[in-house]
Amino acid sequence: MSNEHGSLIKSPKQLIIMVFASFFVPLIIILLLMVFVNNGKRADSSASADQIIKPVGQLNFKDASEPAAPATSAK
Repeated sequence: MSNEHGSLIKSPKQLIIMVFASFFVPLIIILLLMVFVNNGKRADSSASADQIIKPVGQLNFKDASEPAAPATSAK
């Protein structure tokens, strides 16, 4: 009978390496993605925060009521 369902980790050294790799590899990937995203934001560093937020945070209020009809005097 073959050992098809055996463990891939055979020694304590392999276990320690896998534990550290399973923690640090995702951490390194996340940090690299953060650097990649932040470098794209710094390309337009001349724009202030108000200019960046303005299209999203600007509110335009208009009077929704109809304009009043001009008063006509009866003669």
